[in-house]
Amino acid sequence: MPGATAFVDELRAMIDAGRSFGRHPLWLRVAQGAVPRAKLRPFVVQFFLQVREFPRAVSALHSSCTDPQQRIELAESLYEEETGRISGCNVSHPELFIRFGEAVGVSRDAMIDGAPLPTTAALIDWFRSSTRELPFIEGAAATNLDAEGQVPGAFGPFARALERHYGCTREQVAFWDIHEQADRDHSAIGDHVVVRMATSAGLQERVRRAVARSLETWWRFFDGIDC
Repeated sequence: MPGATAFVDELRAMIDAGRSFGRHPLWLRVAQGAVPRAKLRPFVVQFFLQVREFPRAVSALHSSCTDPQQRIELAESLYEEETGRISGCNVSHPELFIRFGEAVGVSRDAMIDGAPLPTTAALIDWFRSSTRELPFIEGAAATNLDAEGQVPGAFGPFARALERHYGCTREQVAFWDIHEQADRDHSAIGDHVVVRMATSAGLQERVRRAVARSLETWWRFFDGIDC
């Protein structure tokens, strides 16, 4: 059984491998400007639908966390998701995403009233089941370590690509830039949980399975979007 630090490094390597969503063909096509602005709507709508649900996963983790310090960190993460007051944007992250969507020509109503594709619904259901039905350590690995752990190094360059190829301003891509930094901090919560709690080979294997399933569910989410 690897030690706690080595195990976190192993998980980070899993997340960094080929199925990280920053390497998905759709993500890369948008980043290269290969998807015309007029065809961005499916990407924008489906991405918004999971952004809107993500704070509920963080809330569920917070409510099931028994460690006082980690609960504080999760509370701060949730507060930022719902208010933006830690980063200074001062709006919720779903609202921040709506501003991006409007900048590339997708209406607020189209996002709010959008219907999830089956793969989007599966991702949202994974948010729910991993944080409400699985043990806390598995939910934290799936949410903080995997979902938020895929963001650093992906969202910042994506924001610059949106400026280059789609004429967005720095303010309009604030959603992506804020997550580049905030999720670096939030994913560290998952590191802390794994280091403290993954103390047996059995627990480590369950965490591996949760991370692998999360990676696969995110990949299929992007697969389901036709741009």
